[in-house]
Amino acid sequence: MLNEQTDEPTVSVLQPESATPDSGNGEELFGRNLELIRGVKVRLSVVMGECEMSVGELFDLKDGSVVKLDRDVDAPVDVLLDGKVVGRGTLVAVDDNFGVRITEVESD
Repeated sequence: MLNEQTDEPTVSVLQPESATPDSGNGEELFGRNLELIRGVKVRLSVVMGECEMSVGELFDLKDGSVVKLDRDVDAPVDVLLDGKVVGRGTLVAVDDNFGVRITEVESD
């Protein structure tokens, strides 16, 4: 909204109402109807292992270098959602891509 006399924007101070994060007493946003969010896209990541190396070792990497990870070949991979493990599985080939066959889903 512009001030008619100065053509400047009108600025007013907002006094927010005080509330605690769990102070709502109405109906739940989703209730039990999870169909409302079924179309929401999420991005999963798959971690097959990690390693630790010095900066010098990192600088020495070149084409053909092999980096040993901290997992056995037969160990399941972790499936992460927003950095949190939500499941585990085994690597599979899907056409010309990697895939994961889910073998375990976290319950928490």
